[in-house]
Amino acid sequence: MRLIIIRHGESEWNRIGRYQCQADAPLSELGERQAQALATRLRSEPIHAIFSSSLQRARRTGEAVAAHHPAVPFTIEPALLEIDHGEWQGLLSSEVVERFGVGLIEWQHHPTRAQMPGGESFSNILKRVLDFRERLCNEFPDQNVLISTHDVVVKILVADALGMDMDRINRIWVTNASVSVIEYGEGMPYLVSLSEACHLGRLEVARENQKAI
Repeated sequence: MRLIIIRHGESEWNRIGRYQCQADAPLSELGERQAQALATRLRSEPIHAIFSSSLQRARRTGEAVAAHHPAVPFTIEPALLEIDHGEWQGLLSSEVVERFGVGLIEWQHHPTRAQMPGGESFSNILKRVLDFRERLCNEFPDQNVLISTHDVVVKILVADALGMDMDRINRIWVTNASVSVIEYGEGMPYLVSLSEACHLGRLEVARENQKAI
């Protein structure tokens, strides 16, 4: 299976540095333009199935791609939701630093043992993402599948393919509206591309300008 993974375009909360988690923040104006650029990049890509998180920033990004592939099934998939950061949700990055500084450092450096107050454990998102990946490999063994999802989900899939320690996932940067590709076969998986964003040109958001990660 060839898994084409896209991160959603910039959301309004990405733009202002607010932790969105599972809140349904819309795409920003820039994010809408990024989604269209991404869709143009993928319009000639062979795709047999599209799955998306239900959150509108991911769904609208996936729908932009799907518009060029009208015959391809489009499915909303709960496993592709972003991690639930609990009490961090809705806070600006500066507010998280002020109120939950120690927990933020733990999340950045040791996510597998971090637990945001009222949020989802890393073991839970890890299980739901990898269970879904296994299901895709079984259902689409020789096909191309596209998923439209969120930062942490992309990082988990990349780290899993590379056999990385999951405590190192925050060393991976995933650009908004970027493409990452993993190929799964009978042997080991191969990371073909990571956070490819050439299609964005000047629409790309620099890492330094996105704080709520």
